[in-house]
Amino acid sequence: METWKKIAVGTVVGGAIIGGTVYIIRLNNTSAQLETIPMVKIHKLDLTGLTLRVDVQLKNPTRTAFKIKFPFIKLVYKGTTVGSSQVVDKDITIPAFGEAVVNEIMIRVPLLSIFSLSGGLIKAVQNNEAVKIDVTTLTTIDLGWKKTPFSKVDTVTLSQAKA
Repeated sequence: METWKKIAVGTVVGGAIIGGTVYIIRLNNTSAQLETIPMVKIHKLDLTGLTLRVDVQLKNPTRTAFKIKFPFIKLVYKGTTVGSSQVVDKDITIPAFGEAVVNEIMIRVPLLSIFSLSGGLIKAVQNNEAVKIDVTTLTTIDLGWKKTPFSKVDTVTLSQAKA
């Protein structure tokens, strides 16, 4: 009887170790599979400056749900930082095999900054030309037992926001 108890305890402990190891490996793989799809639209252009609206679609193609911090967005035009979003201390849950969308991240670019940093941007916007801009998405993935930084750069074309 004593031997059967030892075998049962050993089996349970061994199963827990194997299950825990598989779970940790799966969580580590999850961070590399987060997909971000940003969209940048011209929200408003007036005498005070340019307001850009950024919407970010976050996709989780894995079977593990996790949380991320609200994404920080940085916009770069021809190698020069045009603007960045506010830092927000908020968690976003992305379900397994699911998506989350962060809408209306407004980035204000003062007119003086546009002319001093990248004058061609305003001219291209006013002439309705295609404007390519790099969008850097920065966040932290919370895997439960470990937090992993995440960064991705996408090049998008600016478009006019629909009213």
